[in-house]
Amino acid sequence: MSIKFLSVMLTSTAVAASTCGAPNPPSLTGSGQRWAEADAVFHQDPRWLGGDLASTIDLGGDRTLWLFGDSFIATSPAHVRTESAFIRNSAAVMTGRDPLTATMQFAWHDGASPSSLLPEEDGDWFWPADGVRLSGGPLVVFLNRQRGAPGDSLGFASAGFRAVIVQDPSGPPGGWHFAPVTSHDAPYDPAASIACTATDADHLVALVTDGEAHHGRLARWTLAAVAVADLSQPEWWTESGWRAEAALTASPAIVIDDGATECSLHRDPSGSWVHVASAGFGATTIAIRTAPALEGPWSDPLDVFTPPESSAPNSFVYAGKAHPMLAGGGLVVTYADNSFTPGDLFDPQREGTLYWPHFARLTLMAR
Repeated sequence: MSIKFLSVMLTSTAVAASTCGAPNPPSLTGSGQRWAEADAVFHQDPRWLGGDLASTIDLGGDRTLWLFGDSFIATSPAHVRTESAFIRNSAAVMTGRDPLTATMQFAWHDGASPSSLLPEEDGDWFWPADGVRLSGGPLVVFLNRQRGAPGDSLGFASAGFRAVIVQDPSGPPGGWHFAPVTSHDAPYDPAASIACTATDADHLVALVTDGEAHHGRLARWTLAAVAVADLSQPEWWTESGWRAEAALTASPAIVIDDGATECSLHRDPSGSWVHVASAGFGATTIAIRTAPALEGPWSDPLDVFTPPESSAPNSFVYAGKAHPMLAGGGLVVTYADNSFTPGDLFDPQREGTLYWPHFARLTLMAR
């Protein structure tokens, strides 16, 4: 979301149990604390004046790719939002795993005026979602396509997803070449988007949420197909197991009832898979779900942290996700804060903190 106004097979019985019947308690519980001093890593470039989304992809070594949605880029030495461009996406490579000591190199297109790193197309724009860097190989990033929808309460609507590949992500992100990947929209809902991804055994697995209820379904591709930029033949998780898309006779199974439009998936040291996302709308919490396998059964969400920004007037707190590759104690997470009052974003007293990614640390433990 952005500035908005407004592999283990389970039996069909187990899948059914994940969506009906008695709730499944999370295998983990926990709590969180705000990590405000770590936010400084996002302020290292005086021209990058805030953004949201803040997904991460492990590039290997000590490098982490950050993907941002709508972003403010200063266009004058004043470095204020009233003299800035508003672009649809940007990125940064962080060198160092600890945000307190890491360096951040931001990237966008900087021609006659700043523009999106991943350019608009036919009036639509792209918010990067998630992806994977194959070991010693290319980087693949999923993009969610958005288009203006004046009749919608938020003013935009999802228009499906696509993917791009960077064959050599070893250099600065501003010099990367993003080539298209062969892919297509979800067959059951052309508006479905990629919420988050994970790698499991020899597959890249994506949690795909539909355009209305945010039901979460699973698609997967072999890492061999990912390496050659061919995502044209996914398998989908169904009530009878993984099935090739061409063999589907019904919509894939819903594995998480509300998968969220933004989230993260990772395997905890305990062996559980963990889904992290913002819960609610406006004043939100960070919640976790757990499962023994990506296919489920997934627990109901458990609130583990309430961002202090949720208590602010007109608060709009969202984009919660985990970054397990980062150091700093506990499970490092971020979220974004916004306001339902547009003018707040340009308030000189608030523009240094409002509409930026914020860090927190979670302590998770077995129940």
